[in-house]
Amino acid sequence: MAGYVLYIIIALVSCFAAFRVSSREGNEAANKIRLSIIFWILFIPSALRIYTGNDYRTYIYHFHDSYRDIFVVTEAGFNAVAKYVYMFLDEEYFLILFALFAFVTILFFLKALYEQSTDFGMSFMIFMAYGLYFQTYNTVRYYMALAIVFYAMRFVRDRQYVKFMLAVLIAALFHKTAVAVLLIYPVCRMRWQIYHYVLILIAGISGLVFKSQYMELFVKLYPSYKNEPEYLASGGMSLINIIRVAAVIVFAVAVMLLSKKDPEKNEAVRFYFQMNVAALVLYLCFSFVPFLSRLGYYLIISQVLLIPELIKMSEGLKFNNIKLDIKKVLETGVTFCAVVCFAMFMYKATAENVKILPYSTWLTYDSREMIGYPEMEQYIQIR
Repeated sequence: MAGYVLYIIIALVSCFAAFRVSSREGNEAANKIRLSIIFWILFIPSALRIYTGNDYRTYIYHFHDSYRDIFVVTEAGFNAVAKYVYMFLDEEYFLILFALFAFVTILFFLKALYEQSTDFGMSFMIFMAYGLYFQTYNTVRYYMALAIVFYAMRFVRDRQYVKFMLAVLIAALFHKTAVAVLLIYPVCRMRWQIYHYVLILIAGISGLVFKSQYMELFVKLYPSYKNEPEYLASGGMSLINIIRVAAVIVFAVAVMLLSKKDPEKNEAVRFYFQMNVAALVLYLCFSFVPFLSRLGYYLIISQVLLIPELIKMSEGLKFNNIKLDIKKVLETGVTFCAVVCFAMFMYKATAENVKILPYSTWLTYDSREMIGYPEMEQYIQIR
């Protein structure tokens, strides 16, 4: 129960501070103070955690193997950071590494939200409601890569493709799935015509028809999975993500039609909308892809930027003679949905594939348990 209370307090306090952040044209000094407060609210619990997350112990083994130059399947950037931090400290202080990854991840997420969102408070609330912050307690490599890619989204939007490529390649040094966005993001940035949607539909149908061929291609691209059938079988249709993406697409279409605003004039809205269309096809037609959710999150994270953009588009929208502030109605509706999403995420927080609860902090642990390397019996089992 204490863990639930802690997470709810983190979410509420950080969201309250986020809604106090004004527009980028506002008081920059005050914004920096508020952003710093939000950063520390998120960073401190992450840095203080120990054995919280479904793969926490596995990462300790990965750190150890990288330090000892034992073969490990994790990416070169991750391995290098683990090795040289341990070499600098002259001991296997895994808490330092977890704190370092948390620092970089949270920093890039906040920078991306602040610099790209038209409503930082609303975007941050959706970010927290989706559980994106708390999921950084798991698969720290992936979420650091996701944070960097999310920040790099601005370079695609502004057509700064060299910066985008460099940022993604850095992200790929920590999780190789980031490479996929080198193709996906520029395609979603294009002005799609009817024939583009037809091509997307054909691509989706091909996923349903040529499943085995796609799997063969995947294994060729990622040969490390060839002898790991549990990874190859880790795909699966995510009903929640499908519903969420479909709902956002319907919401976007409705707002654009009712507001009678040309989405072509808002390149950001078009970019984010097309990313969600691509995500829907991915979830519906390529559910067999290993770790589908990791590919999908590179696309649906755009929702934290798209939804505030859509709410802004609704400003001044009226229904005949009905005196109703549509923008306020939409803000209330989105807030309600965010609370429901957060409640659903907290409900499954103890599940085996999540395990961000119960929360443990190293402040209550013996100092001897904070220097990590596996006992021989455990080490043999994990490898």
